[in-house]
Amino acid sequence: MRQRSHRRTLVLFGILAGYIVLQFIWWAVLLLRKDREVVDLTLQLQALDMGPNTPLDAERRLRMVVGEGSVLLLLLLGVLFLTFRAIRRDLAFARTQQNFLLAVSHELRTPIAAIKLQLQTLAREGLTADQREQLRSHALEESDRLAHLTEKVLLATRAEEGALELHLEEADVMDLLRDAVGRARQQMAKDHVVSLSGPDKLHARTDQQALRSIVDNLLENAAKYAPTGTHIDVEVVAGPEGWRLIVSDEGPGIAPDDQQRIFEKFHRGGSEETRRAKGTGLGLYIVQRLARQLGGSVSVRSRSPQGSIFAASFPTR
Repeated sequence: MRQRSHRRTLVLFGILAGYIVLQFIWWAVLLLRKDREVVDLTLQLQALDMGPNTPLDAERRLRMVVGEGSVLLLLLLGVLFLTFRAIRRDLAFARTQQNFLLAVSHELRTPIAAIKLQLQTLAREGLTADQREQLRSHALEESDRLAHLTEKVLLATRAEEGALELHLEEADVMDLLRDAVGRARQQMAKDHVVSLSGPDKLHARTDQQALRSIVDNLLENAAKYAPTGTHIDVEVVAGPEGWRLIVSDEGPGIAPDDQQRIFEKFHRGGSEETRRAKGTGLGLYIVQRLARQLGGSVSVRSRSPQGSIFAASFPTR
C-alpha cells in the first residue's frame, strides 16, 4: 500500500514536471512566432517608407531568444531534477523509518508478551520447583532481550547525534572477545558453531564497552541470517600498526547493491512485512559508527562459496 502511494507521488511529480516543460516549450514557440511576425511587419513598413530606417538583424534576435530560452530551460530542468531527487530520498527514508517502526514494534511485543505469560504461569498453584525455575529463567532471558533492544536504540540515537563518549584504556582484546564469543554461544548463536582464533594476548587502547558492542552486533547479525548449525568464525589478525576483527558466516550473503547500503541506519534488504529474520536495521549502523569513533573502519565482502565476511580494522594505539 505504501509502495503504491510512493509510486503515485513520483508519477504525479513526473506529470507536473512534464507539463511545466511542455508549457515552457510552447510559450517559447509562440514567442518566436510573434518575433517573426514583428520582423515581417517591420520589413513591410520599411518597404512602404513607413517604418524605422534602422536595419534589422533577424538572425541575431533569433539567437538571443533561443539562447536565453535555453539557459532558462536548463535551469528549470536542473531545479526539477534536484526536486525529484529530494522527493525520492524523502520517500525512501520514510519507507525505512516505517520498516523500523514495524520491526521495533514486533521486537518489543514478543518479549513483553513472553514475560507476561511466564509471570502469569508462575502465579499458578501446583508448579514444581524445577518448573518455577525454568519459567523464571525464561523471563530473565526475555528481559535481557528487551534491555538489549532498548540499549541498541539508545546507542544508535547517541551515535547519530554525536553524543557518544568513549573511555579509552589499555585492554586485552582477546580476553574481551573470549567473553563475547562465550555469551554468543549461550545466547544469540547457541544454534551455531562459533569459533575464535587469534593470538593468546593482544593489548590495545580501546573503549571496552564500544568494542563489546561491535562484536555483539556482528555476531548477532551473523547468527540471525546464517542457517542453524553452520559455522561463524571470529578471527583476530594483529599487524604492526593495528589489528583486524574478522567475522565470517555461512549465510545467504549480501547482494552487491546492499553491500553499499548495509551500514545505513534502518536499512534492511527486502520488505519488513515478508522478512523472516528479526531485526531493526540498527546493528550494523552502530558497528560502523563505533568503529569510526575508535579510529577504525568496517567493510563487508562476499565469502566463497556462500556467506559474508565483515572486517573491522582498529589502531593499536
